[in-house]
Amino acid sequence: MRIKQYSLPVVFIAIATSLLHSCNLNVAVAPTTLPVIASNTAMPVASPTSTLTFTPTPTITPFPTFISMAAVTPTSTQQWLTCPGIVIKQTDTDKGDMLHILRCEDGLEYDLGPLAKGWYAVGPNEKFLVYVTIDGVVYASRIGDSYLNGLYNLAKEQIFTVFNKRVTPDFTISFSDGISSYRLILLEKNYDQKRVYDLPTRITH
Repeated sequence: MRIKQYSLPVVFIAIATSLLHSCNLNVAVAPTTLPVIASNTAMPVASPTSTLTFTPTPTITPFPTFISMAAVTPTSTQQWLTCPGIVIKQTDTDKGDMLHILRCEDGLEYDLGPLAKGWYAVGPNEKFLVYVTIDGVVYASRIGDSYLNGLYNLAKEQIFTVFNKRVTPDFTISFSDGISSYRLILLEKNYDQKRVYDLPTRITH
């Protein structure tokens, strides 16, 4: 009877084992090393993401263009170029010669004329001028006065040969210091004749 008591569990174990084998419920153990799978198919490689950085185009600033100016040519009309002193511009007009006088120290400007053609010179002290016409009249004027004072008539003196022979004179004007006044020196270059004249102090000083 004891054999019968143990036979029932043994039969049960045998039936359970048979069922397990039939259902293939074995526990699978993972291998420690994964097998290398050989394949001819190229696996796609992910390309790295490119970050585009915008670089602005540099702006070229041109250098300033310097334009060379042409050199100014001094002319007789640019009277201030010869200051300081007395500047006289002689202009030929239809009515005769005009003298434009500029006194640089105070900017005084005025005209004398019209006059017959002739020669002029400013006194050494720059306080007066002398004008000699082509027909032999000698004038003098204080700088600042708008009129001329007639002093001598060379043609009537009949000293210079040019007037006696009716030749056009060519005078050079200069001055010398007298004891109390300036003296006028006239040189006629055609015949190399020189004569000295006194000048009134009321004009020269």
